[in-house]
Amino acid sequence: MAKVFKKGRFLLTPLLFLTAVPCGAEISMDELPFLPMQWERLPDMSLPRAGHKAFVAEGQLVVVGGHTDGFMRTATAEYLQDDGWHSVKTLYPHDYGFTLRLPDGDWLVGGGSSDDFGIGQTFGVERYDPREHSFSPFPILDVKRAIASAALLPSGELLVAGNWYADDALGLSDGVQPFETVQNTAQNRARPYIFPYGKREAVIFGSLDNHGEHVGPIIDRLGGESYTSDLLSEWRPWGDYDQPPVENMRLVDPVSGQVFYLFRGENVEGRQAILCFSEGSFSKVDTDYEIPSEGPWGPIFWYSSLFADSRSATAFIAGQDEELRVYLLAADCLPLLNGGKASVKVYYTHPIKDFCIGPAVILPDGRIVVTGGIAYGEPMGNYQPSAKVFAFSPFPDTSGAARAGKWGGWLLALLCALAGGWLIRRRRRGETPRQEEDADAPTPSDKDLALYAQICELMEGEQLYRRTDLTIADLASRLRSNTKYISKAIGAGAGCGFKEFLNDYRIREAEKLLLSRPDAHMNEISEAIGYANESSFFRNFRLVHGCSPQQWIEKKGE
Repeated sequence: MAKVFKKGRFLLTPLLFLTAVPCGAEISMDELPFLPMQWERLPDMSLPRAGHKAFVAEGQLVVVGGHTDGFMRTATAEYLQDDGWHSVKTLYPHDYGFTLRLPDGDWLVGGGSSDDFGIGQTFGVERYDPREHSFSPFPILDVKRAIASAALLPSGELLVAGNWYADDALGLSDGVQPFETVQNTAQNRARPYIFPYGKREAVIFGSLDNHGEHVGPIIDRLGGESYTSDLLSEWRPWGDYDQPPVENMRLVDPVSGQVFYLFRGENVEGRQAILCFSEGSFSKVDTDYEIPSEGPWGPIFWYSSLFADSRSATAFIAGQDEELRVYLLAADCLPLLNGGKASVKVYYTHPIKDFCIGPAVILPDGRIVVTGGIAYGEPMGNYQPSAKVFAFSPFPDTSGAARAGKWGGWLLALLCALAGGWLIRRRRRGETPRQEEDADAPTPSDKDLALYAQICELMEGEQLYRRTDLTIADLASRLRSNTKYISKAIGAGAGCGFKEFLNDYRIREAEKLLLSRPDAHMNEISEAIGYANESSFFRNFRLVHGCSPQQWIEKKGE
């Protein structure tokens, strides 16, 4: 139920968001910036949950399975829509199960405890259709599993590994037939990392065995011999039962197509690092600052696995301190794609006394949401999990003029945006720069142009046009504005509507990729620039250039 927050600062009404909470000023420790982070309470879930999984499907936040009060399994899921949670029955309970996104946009949910209190394992797997909000049967697992992981191989096959209080093995399914055991593992693991590469290859490794005890750095390889890594001997992979799906640890270089899997490591001294697996080898990510073990108010307990936002190429790790401040370490990994160092910042809140540690997921608007979970340091937390949902905005400077920083940078962004809009208008109308403006066109206001500059900076700085599901409402949310003002600003600055504005960004990016990667498949290009499918890319490209992408490349080569 709604409560008045401590210190009497905010009132939460049922099914309404709490207003964003500003929380202080920037602080530096050894020059590493600690930045204040906004946060808000979202509506409570219908049930308290722990041991559940969370993901975003068709732009909606979804939670599945887990256990509720009394450590009792629940065969339910729920999704957040219209400021409220809507419950859906699942075919099976999935307490400590796994999730995996399928190529068609559906989600796979499988495994979990067979009994209450986290006991046993199950065969059950089901498919979630986010458009119909329904579950349907899927071929069963090869062995009963709990606290397992799954990944989609480039071949289209589904690979599962990991178990709890039972033997482990690698299981494969083509998505039609049941999973089959194809290989024994060198050691039993719970919630292992599975990183696919090549056509039909994957590495499987972790630091927790099937009883939750630490194990050595043995790496299994699908279809090959197991091996060890000196790097993973020095930096033990972080083990986490709330580990995100593999796609939430994956970054792709849009130019080269190289895939990077990022995960968290810890050494014997307790130091933290970001580790990487790419093209068959492991490495440590160079960062401009070390991940801190202490903050301005004392030690920080980094409790989560690493999870990444592929749209902004940012990796996150969540933490808390003894006073229950929430921290998000954010590593900008764009330089990593170019062989440079990742840039590290730490965001913090003031103490949040009723915050609990649950699975984290990144919403389409960039907010990071933590659902349910167990209170920090609570030994009986599994018997009294939380229903609370918190959303954190680690980039408060992306909203409003504050993002522009110094006046010089802001003015430069404004001039660039105006110039870009001027060219877009003529490009869309088929005009040349020498043609005169329509004398009857209204003069854009300074307010509209300033907002347009912020829109362009956000689009280009975070490459939001790469998001397939980007809407004008997303821009309004990020800029703390509304769709009417955003639409008006785009019209004033670009002389077109939102769809044309977005399409122009995508086509310009497509031109770069077509020239830099002439041998790339068109479906790779269309996916990299945000189109839902290849046909949409072809249609929009032809609208701009009057020819197909291949014909455009040939003309450029003449």
